[in-house]
Formats: sequence, structure tokens, C-alpha cells
Amino acid sequence: MILNIRQFILILSVLVFAACEPSDERIEITETRELGDFNPKPKLNLGFRDRVGIEEKKPQGSPLNNVSFFVKLTGPKAIVDAEMDNFNLFCNSLKIGEGNPPFKWEKPESWKNEDQSSMRVANFSFGENSEGECYFTVLTGGGGGLVANVNRWRKQMNLSELTKDEVDALSDRAFLLGQGKFIELEGDFKSVGSTEVLKNYKLVGIILPELPINLEK
Repeated sequence: MILNIRQFILILSVLVFAACEPSDERIEITETRELGDFNPKPKLNLGFRDRVGIEEKKPQGSPLNNVSFFVKLTGPKAIVDAEMDNFNLFCNSLKIGEGNPPFKWEKPESWKNEDQSSMRVANFSFGENSEGECYFTVLTGGGGGLVANVNRWRKQMNLSELTKDEVDALSDRAFLLGQGKFIELEGDFKSVGSTEVLKNYKLVGIILPELPINLEK
């Protein structure tokens, strides 16, 4: 029997439809896999050493971190002048130590501890009404460089900027692990973000910029 084209297509369609009918046979899954975690978790609540970048041990021959140290004392001129012995006591007592943050110091008896922050490793107030403040800061890199930081402090005291040669000529002072620049300014003080101008103020500080250092655990 010879089938014409229509009959052939009809028979083929029936066979294909029959092959596609659902089966009552059940397939049992015996192997499973857990989904992988492709999203790395961020490191939260980093300690001081991790944040500043001076804790991780460096392989031999790798570059050291540049770390800058700042100590700054401000207040009414008469009060700051009276606190210079305490300022020197604090600066001379600052040492590299253990713990987090990895520094130790001696607090002048008349100074009051204030809350520390990411920008203030040590933070104090002084004066009858806490008019004065002194704090110690550590930053990776230079925080803009020595000249920029000196002129930032001068701007806060409403003073003109210095040139690089003038900054280089400032007095040196031994501080922590090297020789820092000693800054002593008098003028009308306006702190960062404030609109209030405080007359007859004095600022004393030391900047030790971009010191190559690797503080291990």
C-alpha cells in the first residue's frame, strides 16, 4: 500500500503525540548540592591597626606604609601658655605600645579624658570650663602633606599661608619615632565646620609626616 503525503504526515503526528504523553514513572533525586556563596562578606568593625594599615606583616622586600602623626593643642592663649608643661609631658610620654590602638602615654593629671574617635587616638580637654583641647591623630599617608597641613592649621588661626621653604625652616622636635615640625600660632581661631571665631587663641602642635613604618603585631 502506497501512502500519500497527507496520510504519512498524519501517522507521524500521532506517533510523536503518543511519545510525548506523560509517564507515571517517578524519578527519585538522590544527590543534592548546596549553593555556593559568591558574595564576599565585608570586614566590619576593623581595629585601629587594620584601619590605619600598620598591623599587617609585610613580606621581606615589600614597601613599608607611610604613616603621619599629629598632636595639636588649642585654647585661649593664657590657658594654653599655662598648659605647656603638660603638653610637653604628654608628647614626651607618647610611645609605641601594645593593644588597640598600639600606643601608650601619660595623661597630665589636670586633663580630662574625652571620647576617642577614628580621628583622635587620644583626646583631652583642659581648663576650668574645658575651653582647651589636645588630641593625637595617626593617618596613613601624609594627609595632604606637611605644607598643606601646616597651612590648614594656619588658616584655622586666620593666618596667611607659608611657602615650602618657610615650612622646611620651622623648628624640629623629637616626637615618637622621628623629628617632627613644631608649630606655634596665635590668632583668631575657627575650627573646621564652625562659623564661630574665637579671639586671642593659641595653637601648638607637632606634625611628623609620612614616616615609613611597619608596626607588626
